[in-house]
Amino acid sequence: MAVFMITFTHTRHQLEEGWLYFLVEILPTYGTAILSVISGYLYFTVSRKKKYLFQKKVKSLAIPYLIANVSVVMLVLFSYYVLGFNPLNRLGIGPELFTEGVLALNMEPVNPPTYFIRDIFLVFAVIALLTQKEWRALPVILVFLVFGSLFLRLDVVGLFIIGTLYGMVRDRLNRGWFVALSALAVAVVAMWFPQYLKWPIAVFLFILVIDLEFKFYNTGRYAYLLHLYHSPIIVITYPFIGAHISNPFLSIGSQILTASLLVYFMLLFTRRFPVLTILSGGR
Repeated sequence: MAVFMITFTHTRHQLEEGWLYFLVEILPTYGTAILSVISGYLYFTVSRKKKYLFQKKVKSLAIPYLIANVSVVMLVLFSYYVLGFNPLNRLGIGPELFTEGVLALNMEPVNPPTYFIRDIFLVFAVIALLTQKEWRALPVILVFLVFGSLFLRLDVVGLFIIGTLYGMVRDRLNRGWFVALSALAVAVVAMWFPQYLKWPIAVFLFILVIDLEFKFYNTGRYAYLLHLYHSPIIVITYPFIGAHISNPFLSIGSQILTASLLVYFMLLFTRRFPVLTILSGGR
């Protein structure tokens, strides 16, 4: 659900207010916040116990991230040299396509929502270096420290730490205390720091649902592919949708549905050819 919400914010529209604007511009920001908390929690409860953390995260995070952004760069180069126009409005056709468009040294990559994958990978690189002495992580960290920013979004790192801390202390207190404390944090921030409200709400929602026991269809690979590829799919298909659908609600719904369906076809394709699970980091 968090990943699905993130797809909303990359739809094309002219909205500036109203409930639909809230749905596609404000609510989706909670999705990334919740994913950050989940990542920290899963690190402590699952990944922390595994050896070769950096090597595993190269496979599950770095390689899918690079494929998702290099493929977009290739489409940009095709559009520029074959079709005669540059679809990017913030990067030129030059070295910055690699340094910023792919590596994202100082800004979001050409596939914007994947900045989260970039930051989480670097969080794990730091953890692997400090806790497991995986020295292969050091050159990667130094590249970003010297030539850019180690993390693009410090809130992702902060929420990751909160998720990790919750994993550490969850068995020491009754769950009701955590729910009450996180609800209190929501109330306090809402009164005095409303601009940061999404962070305590993300923590509150996470604590509220993490211990619920119910069976659900395994959506790991689909959710990851949707996170990685929904934005370029929306960019490519919007000209056709925008030319035929003028109603904002129907246009936004069509963009989300198109991205969801095409990613589902990608999922089926990876099932048919297992070697393509590299696109989802082995999931």
